[in-house]
Amino acid sequence: MTQKMIALPINSVELLEKIADIIFDRALKRQNYTHVYAQMCAFMINDPKFNKRATNTTTTFQKLLLEKCSGVFYTLTEYQQELNKLKEKMKNDNMVLNRCLSTLNNFQFDFNKKIICNCRFIGELFKNGALPEKIILSCITDLSNENNENNELKMHCLYTILQLAGPILSKTYDLNEPVNKLVSSINNPDMSSELKSLILQVKRIHSKGWMNDEPVKFVGNNYTAFCDLPSHMKNGYRLKSNMIMAEWIYEESRDVLFNFVNKNKIDEVIQLLKMRNTWIFHDPVLFVVSIILVSLEENQNVRNYAGKLLDNLNEKKELSKCSIQLGVNKVLNDSGTEKDYPNLSNLVSDITGQFKH
Repeated sequence: MTQKMIALPINSVELLEKIADIIFDRALKRQNYTHVYAQMCAFMINDPKFNKRATNTTTTFQKLLLEKCSGVFYTLTEYQQELNKLKEKMKNDNMVLNRCLSTLNNFQFDFNKKIICNCRFIGELFKNGALPEKIILSCITDLSNENNENNELKMHCLYTILQLAGPILSKTYDLNEPVNKLVSSINNPDMSSELKSLILQVKRIHSKGWMNDEPVKFVGNNYTAFCDLPSHMKNGYRLKSNMIMAEWIYEESRDVLFNFVNKNKIDEVIQLLKMRNTWIFHDPVLFVVSIILVSLEENQNVRNYAGKLLDNLNEKKELSKCSIQLGVNKVLNDSGTEKDYPNLSNLVSDITGQFKH
């Protein structure tokens, strides 16, 4: 196949871009064959006939390929923006909570898989002499910085690149800093046991001067969709999805409550809820819980307003008595909340004392 690719009559940048697109797409989607596609690219890049200017421009197959790798690599820093786009889409599509959680699970899995497969492709390209040393060093530096956002994903990427590029780089560079960064990350209690085990493998290889006698392994290498994962691997995604949903609903609830505190106009609050398509309509009990939790962090005056808000929403038939009571009971019966607020029952009484209906 490689020889056929090299023999293609490349007479335009567009055709060269199309070839790069196809190979790059396959390399990221067919993760068990990422190394094979990297070897193919290395042959093409190192072939003087193929890796030449397609026209009278400076465009080469290698440059196009590296631009694609770089584009995906740096979407790692755009995780929150992508998540916010998804949030708005889910709300606009009127998704119920269970569907939202399922969508979040799939989004996280697909995002992580794409980023990690891209890092593997980068590592394999370097290993095969098709990627400049300065680029792999730049990737390692970026993944090793002090920003801990998406820590597990970043450490997964760092592990992937180091275990592929380490044997070559260690001959001319001191890799103590990135390896130490990697090893220190296993203190994260939310990190999967599989990744912790592989990080310790890199530590052992590094201590032996990168003389590796162990087979190269990748976490979740055989799974192409979230639904294919075994239960223990799904749990991490589910936990994070629930946390994301809780944060979104908490933020919305805070905005709603303080709009009412500042203006004391229930009709305006209801208009705001409907205009934003808030999740109050999809999980009213969770909305009640969030309003109570927001008010627990504030003073008695705000808690009184929280009670009035819930009571007025009930009066306007936007919230049922049952939803409100279930929300109150969830807060009172939660051991974690009780631990955070030893006088929880008195604080909740500030809220429930405002109920008239």
